[in-house]
This record gives sequence, C-alpha cells and structure tokens, in this order.
Amino acid sequence: MTRIAHIMTPEPETVPPDVTIDVAARRMMALGLRHLPVVDGGGRLVGIVSDRDLRGPLLYGDAPPGPSPAQPIDTVMTTDILVAGADDEVGQVARRIVDRRVGAVPIVAADGRLVGIVSYVDVLRRLAEEAEADARAVALMD
Repeated sequence: MTRIAHIMTPEPETVPPDVTIDVAARRMMALGLRHLPVVDGGGRLVGIVSDRDLRGPLLYGDAPPGPSPAQPIDTVMTTDILVAGADDEVGQVARRIVDRRVGAVPIVAADGRLVGIVSYVDVLRRLAEEAEADARAVALMD
C-alpha cells in the first residue's frame, strides 16, 4: 500500500490566523483551491478553511448570523482537524476521510508543522490506480 507522502502536495499554500476572510477567499479563488490550511508563525497547523466555510461570510456579508469578510479567518476556520502523517497508508487515510466526511487532510510532522495536504481526489486517484494494477495482474494470471 502506498504512503501518503507519495501522493500529498508538499508545502501547500497557507495563511496565518489573522488574515481576513476576504483575503483568504481571494487567494483560494486565484489559486483554484478548495481548502486552505491556517498555520501559526512556526508553521504549525492551527486550522483549515474550506470553500464551504467561506460561503456564508462572502454571500451574506455583515448580515447575521455570520462573520463579515473583514474579520480574521480564525473566526470561521475549522479547528477540529483530521490530520495524517506522511507515513500513513493511503487506505487508512481514505477510511478516515469517509468516516469524517472531509474533502482534504493536512499532513503534519510529529511537532505539528504542516508538511503537505492531500485531497479526497488525490486519495481516490491512487486507490483507482492500485485497483487497476491489481485487475491487470489478475488478468495476466488467467
């Protein structure tokens, strides 16, 4: 089975917790990102923001009940983050993605520093490749 390190995006784009919702959203749109890790000054993961987290503030602005686009990203980021290590197996991470219903998993070192990110699409692609390789191997045996 493949390790996550082989399919993750290393050194992903990040923002600090005090950047505004508007700035983070613009960066995500400009780069075509659906998930943006939030890190502290030491590069340690403190949260993650998804495009879904930003819909309310950007669509409704100052209207209750959500925060405005001018507020810091830490007002909308998710802090109960599903993370994985670079040595975790793809299949294990796939199961956790399904169980937690998340779209991306930050990859962290033992000290909490962000080292990469993997999306559910990355995981599905690798699992499909492995399944196809297994099917070819079985076909050759017949």
